[in-house]
Amino acid sequence: MTKDLTIGEQIVLLALDEETGTLREAPLRVSLAVSAAALLELSSSRYLTERDGALVVSGASTPVDPAAAAMTEHVRSHPEETPREWLLAVREQALDAAYRGLLEKGLVREQGRRVLGAFGSVKHPVTDLPELAALRGRLTAVVAQGQDPDERTAALITVLHHAGLQTVLPHGPGAEARDDRLSAIAEGQGKAAALGDTIRTTVAALTAVIASSAL
Repeated sequence: MTKDLTIGEQIVLLALDEETGTLREAPLRVSLAVSAAALLELSSSRYLTERDGALVVSGASTPVDPAAAAMTEHVRSHPEETPREWLLAVREQALDAAYRGLLEKGLVREQGRRVLGAFGSVKHPVTDLPELAALRGRLTAVVAQGQDPDERTAALITVLHHAGLQTVLPHGPGAEARDDRLSAIAEGQGKAAALGDTIRTTVAALTAVIASSAL
């Protein structure tokens, strides 16, 4: 099932403490990463294209994925904004959509009660540990064992790297070699290059937001 998860859902699943159901990283950092993932989902599904040096929504239809749909509507209604502004504007909706997706797919359960739609003290313990293990195993094969990533796995690793969320990735022997491997994927080598200018624009915006937020 892990390959059926959106990139944003995979980010949240990896960032969750499976027992306590809380994020192991700063929520703002995770939400920005999930927001960036929504932009990449639009690109891979051809909803987002580059035109005259700018990213624009192509066509009038809306993606089924709620996070990608929220990003589509925002980009469509605010074409004058930068990708950095899009990430900030949609981050809460994107994070909410990722949690809802994991709930609907039975990978987490919800503990607590939301107040005015906010998560607050609501927790999401992981209920499907084999799926989490499968996701970590797929990443281990790429990060620690040198397997070539498919396009979506490369996108996931790239977003995590530029969001400063490398700690949620599996750890293997040789920290320096692991960091070199992450950097190579994140800089667009191998199959990650297939994502082209959209991923570079998105991760550049993500990096700028993270840096300016001093997270």
